[in-house]
Amino acid sequence: MARPGPAPSPTLVAVAPRPATPPASPLPGAEGLARAQAKATAIALSDVRLRSYPTFTRVVVETSAAVRYRVEAATPKEMRIRLDAVSAGPRIDEIHDGLIAEVRLDPAGEDAMLRVKFTATAAEPKVSTLSDPPRLLLDFPRPSDPGARPSPAAATPLRTIVLDAGHGGHDPGAQGPTGLQEKDLVLDVTRRVAKLVETSFPGLRVLLSRKGDYFVPLRERTSFANRERADLFVSIHANAHREAASEGVETFFLSSEATDNAARQVAAAENSVVQLEKPVFKGSRADAVKAILWDLAQSEFQQESSRLAEVVQDSMTESLRIPNRGVKQAGFYVLGGAAMPAVLIEIGFVTNPKEERRLKEAKYRDEIARAIAAGISDYKRELDQRAARAAAR
Repeated sequence: MARPGPAPSPTLVAVAPRPATPPASPLPGAEGLARAQAKATAIALSDVRLRSYPTFTRVVVETSAAVRYRVEAATPKEMRIRLDAVSAGPRIDEIHDGLIAEVRLDPAGEDAMLRVKFTATAAEPKVSTLSDPPRLLLDFPRPSDPGARPSPAAATPLRTIVLDAGHGGHDPGAQGPTGLQEKDLVLDVTRRVAKLVETSFPGLRVLLSRKGDYFVPLRERTSFANRERADLFVSIHANAHREAASEGVETFFLSSEATDNAARQVAAAENSVVQLEKPVFKGSRADAVKAILWDLAQSEFQQESSRLAEVVQDSMTESLRIPNRGVKQAGFYVLGGAAMPAVLIEIGFVTNPKEERRLKEAKYRDEIARAIAAGISDYKRELDQRAARAAAR
């Protein structure tokens, strides 16, 4: 762990000026009236979100209206930021990502106090604001790391892949007519994909976001990939639809705009998992899509994600001889914040009786795994060729 450096100056963060204090009213009861008005116009806290990236950790504070803020104290161990007129109950979010230990929020009179506790010395944070909905973003850079991943524009060989089996634990995912649960199906397929990739590329690290039947919060899945400096993130799911005849495979990448209404519905179904996560306070998960599309979107990796999706989708439809539902884009919470190319694969419809029967067969699961692994292999080969050409220039 890095030794604490000198305390960063609390004046480093630009603060919106407070309006001038109005003169005291001579009317009786004016002070009480002013307090009542201030309470009535208090800004509500909607959510606090944390994301670990390879080079920084992001803290997002979402509110019902734009807020004024100021840094009240900054030491190597803690930074305290006052959020003016924000009404919030106490909460603690632990992160322990090597830079930030936890983020606390406590009432402070008519304001709220955000406390960021460090486990390593953070450089001056980059602070910005966004609207629709109003958000305050604080990006805390990690200490300089010579092993950090180059920019996505520089094609580099794959070193680490994270395979993500969707759902798990108390979240069964979709369920077929005879009881096949998505969480069990995709975990089995994901394990098979991992073995195939490891066998094909012995020097490649293949990590699983979950190795058993337990629940992993959506945001933790890509945070895990970020901490491990993964070069690819592949999330494996099974589809569901109220029309039992729906069939085929499709592959998604993250975008603020859905390809079509069907893609939007798939994303909404997958995003609904956040309702099963441990609530931090009432109403904090009201709109998962709005929450991630802009403050967590991985736009710089969108082109590579699209290419990975195309290669994997082609491999699956050619190998499995199954209807091709295409490559699509939508706002998937589980892909938000991935600091690498990331895709979500829907391997079939468990709600289709015919597909459910096939998805129960070990032989067919092997075929699916081989198709996904072949797609990853094709993408890796293409990426290696691009890296070689770039190195030869």
